[in-house]
Amino acid sequence: MKLSLLAAAITLAGAAHAETLQLKRSAGDLIPSSLIMAKAASAPVTGETKAVHFAWALDADDALSASEPFRAESREFWTQLDAAKAKQGWGFVPTADGALVRISLQGASKNRSLRAADVQLRVDGEVRDSASVIEHLAADADLKAVGAQFSDGTLVFQLAPGLAGKRVDVALPKSAAGALMHVLEPNSTVTMTLSANAVQAMPGQRIALDARFLDQSKARSAKKVAGLITAPDGRSFDLEFRLDKAGNAVTHFDIPADAGGGLEPWEVHAFGSTQQAKNTVLRDARTAVMVSLPTARFTGEAEVLRRDGGVVFQVPVETAAAGRYELRGTLYGSDPSGELKPMAIAHGAQVVSAGSGVLELRFTPDVMNPALSAPYALRDLNLSDQSRMSLSEQRREALDIAVLP
Repeated sequence: MKLSLLAAAITLAGAAHAETLQLKRSAGDLIPSSLIMAKAASAPVTGETKAVHFAWALDADDALSASEPFRAESREFWTQLDAAKAKQGWGFVPTADGALVRISLQGASKNRSLRAADVQLRVDGEVRDSASVIEHLAADADLKAVGAQFSDGTLVFQLAPGLAGKRVDVALPKSAAGALMHVLEPNSTVTMTLSANAVQAMPGQRIALDARFLDQSKARSAKKVAGLITAPDGRSFDLEFRLDKAGNAVTHFDIPADAGGGLEPWEVHAFGSTQQAKNTVLRDARTAVMVSLPTARFTGEAEVLRRDGGVVFQVPVETAAAGRYELRGTLYGSDPSGELKPMAIAHGAQVVSAGSGVLELRFTPDVMNPALSAPYALRDLNLSDQSRMSLSEQRREALDIAVLP
């Protein structure tokens, strides 16, 4: 009898004590409204099939912050010239000294190398010899010698000092082909920025885009902005920007319901202009959005357990197809002043059958910081499909835990 009681006591001491909590929703979360089934089923489970769990401690003084959407900053622009325009010449006004100009022929002549003698340069309408306008020049052979990845026949030159604020026309009077010209002003104070409100999206999700001009970090009104977004499968969609009251260009784009996922981004390209005195300043900017195929999602609940001196989170998931799914999250505890501090990060991955399953995050005793106590929080809870290399769901402020069970 005593042996039975002792065995029961040992069993109870090692058993998990659990509490069920509801996952929180917050701005910026990636939460699928439905799952992708047809595309999900096409990717079989391959590679590692054994469940894996690991965790590591964090320094409580480390400042962890949510990743902000990337904001591209541009001091460059591109222009496509037809044969007539290339022969006649196309002009711009540099906003700073040191502008770099890159030209390559297009069409049937695109592989023909350009030479300095092929280029005519005019400054404020006056034809000038190359030596007075060009400080440095690199022809196709020079570029290849240093491993520059430009198209065949490209010519690159840097404008000489003293040309900022003057109109520079670049012409190819002997050419019968069109040309692509790229201008980069590394020393310019005038930039155009481009950003999306999310770096990760799902089919059917609306993405907000913002383009704005700055001059020495001071806002400058855009004159006009247009753009397009290109899918990994080659489809492109025009973007119609409108100017808000502050002079910024804004638009939105709905990711098509049939969008594919994977590792290739949807590329966003905006080309705009602003006015500086009497001159038009051109800028192009690019950014990208990754599109996920949601093959799994959280059911909305999570269980918190005490197990063997550590803490375990069991998170039920709904799955559209069998696959190897990964769960990751960051555990926070409170310091003596009541401020949440990072404690540890945990990852867990395992194969889950089509339908449903439960994934675990295991915070072992060695990563639990005794200097941090209740209340606790689980942040940056991510659910990924490792079989298809896609993020399925993300909760930034997943759980608030008053006390551990």
